[in-house]
Amino acid sequence: MSAWTRISIGELGSVVTGRTPPSAQKHFFDGSIPFLTPTDLDWESRFVVPDRFVSTDWNEQQKRISLPPNAICVVCIGATIGKVCMVATVSQSNQQINSIVVDPKCFDAHFVYYRMRVMREQLKSRAAGAATPILNKSAFSAISIDVPPLPIQRRIASVLGAYDDLIEVNRRQIALLEEMARGLFEEWFVRFRFPGHEDCEVVQTPEGPMPEGWRRVALGALCSDTRDAVSPADIESDTPYVGLEHIPRRSTTLNEWERADEVTSTKLRFRGGDILFGKIRPYFHKVVFAPFEGVCSSDAIVIRSYAPEFTGIVLAVTSSDNFVAHAIATSNGTKMPRANWNVLARSSVPLPPDDLMRRFNDAVVTWAKLAATLIASNIRLAASRDLLLPRLISGEVSVSAAEHELETAA
Repeated sequence: MSAWTRISIGELGSVVTGRTPPSAQKHFFDGSIPFLTPTDLDWESRFVVPDRFVSTDWNEQQKRISLPPNAICVVCIGATIGKVCMVATVSQSNQQINSIVVDPKCFDAHFVYYRMRVMREQLKSRAAGAATPILNKSAFSAISIDVPPLPIQRRIASVLGAYDDLIEVNRRQIALLEEMARGLFEEWFVRFRFPGHEDCEVVQTPEGPMPEGWRRVALGALCSDTRDAVSPADIESDTPYVGLEHIPRRSTTLNEWERADEVTSTKLRFRGGDILFGKIRPYFHKVVFAPFEGVCSSDAIVIRSYAPEFTGIVLAVTSSDNFVAHAIATSNGTKMPRANWNVLARSSVPLPPDDLMRRFNDAVVTWAKLAATLIASNIRLAASRDLLLPRLISGEVSVSAAEHELETAA
């Protein structure tokens, strides 16, 4: 620690506060420049993909606050002060984010990112305002941090970045597995381009053309809405709990959950292989395959297949864009729309012969289970990284020891 220096955040380079384009000028939101807001950031991801983008015109007009690659974005308002990410490409942010554009001659941007990740409590303590705490640019820039010489910064960033790189590789594999499942469903059940389709005659049915030997059934003939309610007193404390906040958008892979020891209201039991469908605000598109048994929010529909060989098609159907759009269109309520299972259960599903169904199910369920295994690996890697992060950033652990620890984890 003797070679470490105490400086202010503002001395790392320049601090930039974002700005939101005027809502009346909608053309500013028609573009390809990522526009980050606090809700885009989470507590885990180094790089994020925002929900909104802005035009090159807005970026040109706001050159002074345009963020170059590797800028570090920090949420500085509200309950989520301290969420942090980096930007991979030229980006913009709103005014609730202060970003650090690091001087690369003196500092390593990735080291600064990891340094900011352990500063949540310090940032919160500097925020002003009781109802909505805000950390303005001046107060943010004045906060002091300790930094080692640049070569040490780079070694620290390399060690911590290696964990995140391994996690990112697994995430990409998960995304590929999900894309394969969606693609297989589209090919076999929408376009009817399944193995042997060339020799299969297409016949006319009241619901349109259908390969010979196929039939249409209601979704409710393959699965049911299982409502196995359980009170908090009857739930073991170490039981996994899945709330709607844990279910990712547009991904069938569950990547986070909690222990049920703090559950205070009635929940629903689910089994491994069930499908959890977020019925509140279905436009969030929250549908996941459950890799284990546990309890979930009663705001989820627990969908259970009547037979194991139906799981693949039920997962593919209920997570499809068309099904979610149908859930949105038929939901009840205006401010808090809820999907209606009784309506969704009547959805028409094309059903192939048994052998084709088994082949599809084997592929999709295998991929879903492999994705769950990759998530388990990511959880272990993240735990190792988070245990090491504060000790390494503070100088408590030597870089050499951390490099050895990484070799063991990898």
